[in-house]
Amino acid sequence: MLVFDGDCGFCHRAVQFILAHEHRSDLLFVPRNSTLGLSLREQHRLQNVESLLWIEGDHAFIEWQAVSHTAAYVGGIYAQLASLAGLLPSALLNSGYRFIARIRKRLAGPPRHCLLLTAAQQQRFLG
Repeated sequence: MLVFDGDCGFCHRAVQFILAHEHRSDLLFVPRNSTLGLSLREQHRLQNVESLLWIEGDHAFIEWQAVSHTAAYVGGIYAQLASLAGLLPSALLNSGYRFIARIRKRLAGPPRHCLLLTAAQQQRFLG
């Protein structure tokens, strides 16, 4: 399950990228400030974390680990690139994540339009 910032154009584009490149179609998406998103953040004690969340079972991954899990899910070259990047120190990767997170809304602005989803994709968005 991927918890993302539904008010962020950069995050919307990331979700669109995942949908366009995934090999499977079983990832669920949850906007961070939705009722479910708030509940999940509270459940994992991550209410104050401004990060993408990758939730797998009872574990929640943030920052670089969330990106790495997402890349592994998408597969192909993206999984390979994440594996290579994983050779770098986690502190460096998380610093890079936090830098992009701070400027993400300036990079892409607000979402320009609603996601155009197929009926099957719509079922994968929870709120």
